[in-house]
Amino acid sequence: MDQITNEQAIEVIKDMIERRKMKYNQTGFYHLLWGVLISLAIVAMYILMNTGWYHLIGYSWAFFGIGGAVVSAVYSKRICNKQGSSDFPDLGLSAIWISTTIAMFFVAFIFPFLHAYQWQVIYTMVCLLMGIANIATGILIKQKMSLINGILWWVGSVLFLIIRSEVVFMGLFILLLVVNNIIPSIYLNSLVRKQNGN
Repeated sequence: MDQITNEQAIEVIKDMIERRKMKYNQTGFYHLLWGVLISLAIVAMYILMNTGWYHLIGYSWAFFGIGGAVVSAVYSKRICNKQGSSDFPDLGLSAIWISTTIAMFFVAFIFPFLHAYQWQVIYTMVCLLMGIANIATGILIKQKMSLINGILWWVGSVLFLIIRSEVVFMGLFILLLVVNNIIPSIYLNSLVRKQNGN
């Protein structure tokens, strides 16, 4: 078997990272989808809290969560069929975000149901998990935007320990979604259009 030089190995790694960035740019759909869905879920929760229909809050979150999961799964299947098999970095990114999503499900639904902590702590825990996933993604594909998003999520996790107003809680979380999900989705979609020559 032919031996490759260190320079060739570095070029292979750089090429993998660049291809990974190009594929990651196509994830703008997920950023936009979940940014909008979670923002709508928070608005719905605020409305239900102020109308006294507390018993519907869980169903509301389930509706948006399951709906988003179904749409994400269908979209992922279509993308996988177009792109073919996944390589190691693909699997790494998938593992990061799938495990983060599962952890957030436990943090937001299971642990509060078991009275592990008050509902306000959910925001801090979710921000910490989102920060970890974004930082790990940024390191893996060497993308500054994900690193910045991760840091902003961590800053938000600290702010949620200080803020006491429910309205400010929800408003701040929606702001974080806009800054860390919706705006990046617009940016990523613009990169995809440039890559496709549009």
